[in-house]
Amino acid sequence: MTETAVDAEAPEVLRKRMVEDLREQGALVSPGVEAAFGKVPRHLFVPEVSATEVYGAPEAVFIKRNSQGKPVSSVSAPWLHARMLEAAQVAPGMRVLEIGSGVRHEVAHCK
Repeated sequence: MTETAVDAEAPEVLRKRMVEDLREQGALVSPGVEAAFGKVPRHLFVPEVSATEVYGAPEAVFIKRNSQGKPVSSVSAPWLHARMLEAAQVAPGMRVLEIGSGVRHEVAHCK
């Protein structure tokens, strides 16, 4: 079965590509963190941004700006989320206090 242009932009395809890219960059190391990134629908946490931008952003995605147009809220880059989780070494049964997770994306990876 061939992939159409519409299928190529499906969030599941974009998420899979993001995980592959993060693994190649060395941001994803452990199977558990990789599995979490493969499951969590990042695009649902920032519905105001296209799935293409959310999964393909090399850096933070700005999701809110003030009246002067300056960014006041963002979703961190996927590589940064991955490195933070890898460094935290979260394991089943642990409790995690995540402060500053405005869109709760990082918290979803810990479940």
